[in-house]
Amino acid sequence: MLRGKVAIITGSAQGLGKAFARALLERGSKVCLSDVNQELLETTSTELKSEYAENVFYQACDVTNIQQMEELFRKTKENLGSIDIVVNNAGIVHEKAWEKCIDINLNGTIRGTMLALEYLRKDMGGQGGLILNMSSLAGIFPVNYTPVYAASKHGVIGFTRSWANHPDVINNGVRLVCLCPAFVDTDMIKVEKDRFQGEDLVQPVLDKFGVMSLDQITTEFMKAVQDEDNNGSVISVTMRGAKTLNLPSPS
Repeated sequence: MLRGKVAIITGSAQGLGKAFARALLERGSKVCLSDVNQELLETTSTELKSEYAENVFYQACDVTNIQQMEELFRKTKENLGSIDIVVNNAGIVHEKAWEKCIDINLNGTIRGTMLALEYLRKDMGGQGGLILNMSSLAGIFPVNYTPVYAASKHGVIGFTRSWANHPDVINNGVRLVCLCPAFVDTDMIKVEKDRFQGEDLVQPVLDKFGVMSLDQITTEFMKAVQDEDNNGSVISVTMRGAKTLNLPSPS
């Protein structure tokens, strides 16, 4: 099912993006790794190329830069032949540099989605496919220690669901899905806790939800990728498992 499919994953030099890339490569997909950190991106690319050879391509890209985003899509198609899956994964937590947080998490997802639609829609020369946008449990509930991050992730859900309900998208073979994990064992927790609004607010939530392994969230990612009947879903993932949320839709 996934053999030969071509995926673009933003923010894939490490963490979730890298884990998602490896999972797709293991199933015979081709992956364009993309990240703003070029040095780490090159290291990850070298590592994965040693295992998956020509199925790995990389292109440095800042998701806040539309020209770099356009180049990412253009070069992926040139080098890997098509685009079938786009994972808008790049994200940060930064309550002080809040405009940057919004520009990466929400605007970056919007840029990636709009370009993905151009390349995937059948009426635009594509073959259909999947756009998977990474939101968060913070996109579902209020989060008093990261209000800007929560706003950005709420926006990702609303944007994704709105496009998923658009008849032009449905009729042209594109489906959109939101994945909303709780805490995952990545550098976002380890490095950026000082960017939260207060350690005393964070710890009780960490204690309640725990920290998931990369394997747990990657398993749910692969389920979402492979479920071809899944469109417009918002999937929360916690230590207790995954749940598709029953959110209101237009009457």
